[in-house]
Amino acid sequence: MSALNLKCKINSKHRLDMSWLSNIKSDDVTKLKNTKINYGNKLCKVSELFIVSGNDHNEIKITNSNNRLDNIGHNLKNKKILIEGNVGFGLAKNMDSGEIILKGNAGDNACSGMRGGSVSVYGSVGNGLCSLPTSQNEGLIDGFIYVQKNVGSSSIIRMRRGNVIIGGSIGDDSCLEMISGSITILGRIGKNFCKKARRATIITRDRSICKNYIKANKTDLTFFNFYRLNINKILNKNIIASKDPQRYFGTKSKKELIELFVV
Repeated sequence: MSALNLKCKINSKHRLDMSWLSNIKSDDVTKLKNTKINYGNKLCKVSELFIVSGNDHNEIKITNSNNRLDNIGHNLKNKKILIEGNVGFGLAKNMDSGEIILKGNAGDNACSGMRGGSVSVYGSVGNGLCSLPTSQNEGLIDGFIYVQKNVGSSSIIRMRRGNVIIGGSIGDDSCLEMISGSITILGRIGKNFCKKARRATIITRDRSICKNYIKANKTDLTFFNFYRLNINKILNKNIIASKDPQRYFGTKSKKELIELFVV
């Protein structure tokens, strides 16, 4: 079998809910082409909107994608999706397992309620990455997320666990009420960062946030170097170069259990 390929035929005038992709269970290409999905105010066959080839529904490739394709990877389980182009809102929302690779930009509310799996975005992401989903009170329950460029505001709210790597900057009001988890941010950090967090590990180059934390001396860096080596190995690049960061632990105001490494 070969990967299921979907090439978008239209520059969408209407938003297109792509959550149906996660539910494909048959390798019958003819059946898939004739499947009807909502587009605007009418039902269209998949073949009217996409050129379909291949037949492995567990490995899906979307080409010529655009920012009106929403909810790709919603509730995804044990599938791999590769996307060439941009996508709309709700990428990997409530994702359970599997892998998504996006060679473009994602809209708002990506990875909200994500429970596991891996998402790599080789572009930027809009507001609300790992923000609170409507039915849950945790923005990221678990999983691995890599964003090569920037992330918008109001992102990573009430993160439970997991790893988020951001190669660029993050907007205001982000990482609020964190429960736990590890975050690397290599660009600038916006205002009101990490307020009311219980605990977390933050790795950053932005020294402007250090004033809020307590400097730790004679620090054991065993965990940091273990984490650094594994992240660099997973991404196959030297994302975290420093071997000798400055460590901070706890906030000056409320002694929140934030571990901060400035690289």
